[in-house]
Amino acid sequence: MGYQTHAFSNYETWLRMKQEEFFKNGYQQVTVEDLWKYCNTFLWKHHRPERYHEEVKAIMGIVINDYFNFASLEAQVYNVSSLDEMELNDILGK
Repeated sequence: MGYQTHAFSNYETWLRMKQEEFFKNGYQQVTVEDLWKYCNTFLWKHHRPERYHEEVKAIMGIVINDYFNFASLEAQVYNVSSLDEMELNDILGK
């Protein structure tokens, strides 16, 4: 992923905490990189918070439903031809 930048290292701890929250809710397939991509391409698309603590608050405020809305939209944009390709059973922890 092209998201492994210097800035990523500043947020990795927070992203891992959010990833752990997803894991506890049964979503083991969501990676730190997925969350970072969500932040950069959706959450902060129009306005990135000016202060570090505001960015951290935004990361910690990510809601599972919002993330999966983004993921499903991204799948539609990239023309996933079938649900099998998305490995939904893995995403849903089945």
